[in-house]
Amino acid sequence: MAVQDVSLEFARQMRNEQLTDLDADKLIAFRVFHVDSNFIEELRSAGLKISDSDKLVAFRIHGVTPEMIRSLHQAGYTPDEDTLIAMRIHGATPEWMEKLKNCGYDHVNLEQLIAFRIHGVSPEFIEKLQDLGYSHPDPDELVAMRIHNVTPEYISDLRARGMQNLSIDQLVSMRIHGID
Repeated sequence: MAVQDVSLEFARQMRNEQLTDLDADKLIAFRVFHVDSNFIEELRSAGLKISDSDKLVAFRIHGVTPEMIRSLHQAGYTPDEDTLIAMRIHGATPEWMEKLKNCGYDHVNLEQLIAFRIHGVSPEFIEKLQDLGYSHPDPDELVAMRIHNVTPEYISDLRARGMQNLSIDQLVSMRIHGID
């Protein structure tokens, strides 16, 4: 504890924050990852009612910031702590969300945005689909397309072979059944 500067004063400060599961190991982790009263206050002033010691450490490890929380709140979202961590792990940042908004995907459910990142639904993918005439596929359709490898190139190849005006459901079904 001495090596990490976990003083009695620091322990008292953290106890006064009324955190759950606070013990010596967590106090050491707080010092290692720079969790202090200032960080906790910034998160709380950004609108997050946080008291979980483990989540505070996870926020620091994964880069959940008060600015991110404020940005999400301003956009109309009220994410829970686990969703915030998952967003950072998968790269669903407010900046990336802004790019999606420019493609017509404003205020998509946060779980769907995480699925976008996991499966590779990007603004570039959406723009290519729009160029092919798929103006605004449903978020679930976009994820299904990526899961089943329905790419803009696949669609273009089918069109070059005379397969025109296929719906997204038809394209996904064709991929599922191995139609190249």
